[in-house]
Amino acid sequence: MPRRHVLYLDATQLVAYGWRAGEVTEHARFSNTHEGVTAFADFLRTHRDGLYLMLCDLADEAFVAEMVPFVRGSDRAALIRRKLGQHFFGTPLTCARSLGRSRAGRRDEQMLFCALTRPALLEPWLAALRDADVALSGIHSVALASEPVLERLRIAQGSMLLLAITRTGVRQSFFEEGRLRFSRLTPLGALSSNDLPRACAEEARRLHPYLLSQRLVTRNAPLSVRVLVPPARMDEFSQACRSNDMLQFELIDSHLAAQRLGLRPAPDDLHCETLFVQALMRQPPAEQFAPAAERRAFRVWQARFALIAAGSVALAACLLMATHSALDSLELREKSARLQDDARRAENARRDIIARLPPTPVPLDTLRVVHERSLQLEQRSAAPAGLLQALGTVLERYPQVELDRLDWKLGSAGMPAADGLATVEAQLLVQARLPAEYGAQQRRALELVDALATDLGRAANGLQVKVTRPPFDLESGQVLRGGVRSDRSDADSTPQFALLISRRLAP
Repeated sequence: MPRRHVLYLDATQLVAYGWRAGEVTEHARFSNTHEGVTAFADFLRTHRDGLYLMLCDLADEAFVAEMVPFVRGSDRAALIRRKLGQHFFGTPLTCARSLGRSRAGRRDEQMLFCALTRPALLEPWLAALRDADVALSGIHSVALASEPVLERLRIAQGSMLLLAITRTGVRQSFFEEGRLRFSRLTPLGALSSNDLPRACAEEARRLHPYLLSQRLVTRNAPLSVRVLVPPARMDEFSQACRSNDMLQFELIDSHLAAQRLGLRPAPDDLHCETLFVQALMRQPPAEQFAPAAERRAFRVWQARFALIAAGSVALAACLLMATHSALDSLELREKSARLQDDARRAENARRDIIARLPPTPVPLDTLRVVHERSLQLEQRSAAPAGLLQALGTVLERYPQVELDRLDWKLGSAGMPAADGLATVEAQLLVQARLPAEYGAQQRRALELVDALATDLGRAANGLQVKVTRPPFDLESGQVLRGGVRSDRSDADSTPQFALLISRRLAP
């Protein structure tokens, strides 16, 4: 996590706090003078790392609640900009937050528009931040940063007025269901009484009529007022802050609040600055006052942090993949070693078996070659049964064909193979004739013989059929007649033909 810093600004000074693991430490204080701003610029040059948040505790704040039409997207952004410009002309330090939608009518949205109305007080400090090019994530107010305090103390229900004492004065914030509706700071110089407990009670009584006029509280119900007080001064505040029909005071131990917020150590004085700093760090509000120009360095830091995070994730993924690959490689290496051991044991066992065999008249290598050659010869041998069966199956569909002669033999089918043995094929020479009536139907006889050859080729896989002698001469310039020219004298002779059926044997 990057180191985070909080710049607590009031009307007289700026206090730089450091925050890490729930512990708030004060780094330096800078007065609201030219010398103080210069010292602050020197401080920033030596503390450029990390993120900066500015927490303002100023009396120059304004809050306006208004019902606006409920819109979304760019229309909502344009509406908010227009409303902020109308209510707080002349200050760029503005923000808006939604307080929920109305349950009646067209369900308009209730918005709370907030602003720091004296930007000149912040400008010297913001200029020093811009010159140092540090990452300013946002400008917040104590009023908006007080909401996590209510959540941690479990007092966010109903309407309530929270009083907190700071070095500047008494901060009075009105909340409704844990959401800020109004806040104001009464400086110490403007208090009507020098007695601080009595001044807190008087400020609560003075604020109550204003809340009634704004219809933030009901007239017949008492207002709950909670005051953050250190344990050492509980008695003084309990005597001054007495409840009546309009106000019900309740004192809250500031050390208990610090403990609930995880602040270490608890504040040792009357003031609550470190309490609000801790609340801001624990849960920064989504709304803040800084314009986009003041947060440019923060956006650059966010982009750089995102790139570093993405690179770290990619590096972690690569390391995981490399580890997985290394483990797989190690496992494969172990399997390979086991297989090699198994192969060596099998080879040793084979040698032991061979060594125990009785001696043979010829070497084993010679017997192996002879055995392989005998298997090859057996694969090249064949009987005519397969070809005759295919021929008989097809001739059942051609009863007009009469067989004259069948010659079966084994012949060479090409060049010798790599083992020195030529490829062998089984051949069956079929000589047959057609009835005499086909002597005058030469075309029909030719078609019949072609169909017979085609069916024989489809009868079994690997059969090759060739018509070696057609029933009629097909040479150019000759008259179509059955048989050979030398032994055919008329059209009434029976047409004779020959087929060669062959099948290549396995190599």
